[in-house]
Amino acid sequence: MSSTPPGTEGPEPGPAPRRGMGKLLQEEEFSVAEAVGGPRGIVESVAPTLLFVVLYVATRSVIIAAAAAVAVVLIALIVRIVQRQSPATVLGGLLGVALGAVLAVRSGEGSDFYTPGIVINAVALLVLLVSLVARRPLVGLFIGVLDPRVEDWAEDPDARRVYHRATMLFAGLYAAKLAVQVPLLLAGQVAALGVAKLAMGLPAFAVIAYLVWLMHRSLLSRRSRRQETAVPAASPGTPPPPARP
Repeated sequence: MSSTPPGTEGPEPGPAPRRGMGKLLQEEEFSVAEAVGGPRGIVESVAPTLLFVVLYVATRSVIIAAAAAVAVVLIALIVRIVQRQSPATVLGGLLGVALGAVLAVRSGEGSDFYTPGIVINAVALLVLLVSLVARRPLVGLFIGVLDPRVEDWAEDPDARRVYHRATMLFAGLYAAKLAVQVPLLLAGQVAALGVAKLAMGLPAFAVIAYLVWLMHRSLLSRRSRRQETAVPAASPGTPPPPARP
């Protein structure tokens, strides 16, 4: 028998607290910090590109700028590992930065540093468009996993419309990135590419995430009102209505 007195047991372990977008979808107030991954997420996302641009403009050396960009991502990865945090997001960034650094050093063109990011944007746009054509908007699939309140979104015409529009917003963002960055890449505008990538990165994502959050909250509100106005089922034990003569 357990020696622990009744009523003094610790709380049963529950599911791990949600973080990031999963937590944000549950909140009544929008948090930019949650949307972009907090201060650390901002630093990890912005630092490689910012460092590359500054060092390239200052030294005109692709090798120095590329090496510094890779080094800062490696440092972020090591810090996460030491702190026993998930390195998944940093690993993805490291692959993109390392590949861009290799391309830039091999060609001697600083603009090639941005090629992997532009290719990723093109792939993301293609996936979003395919999901729209298939009538399974990617934003709906994503939110349906993160928020169990709308896990049945595909069976609700209102939810399908909402997440279709939300997916179109993200598709528009990636299309805008390509429309701005591809011409700069072809023209070899290293500094302008860096500025465009930074401006159309986290700030633009935060704006779109806020709009999608508003759409999601509005959908939840409409669903709640529909449930409240629905005719309640007869409670058990209620006698049936008298038969007509």
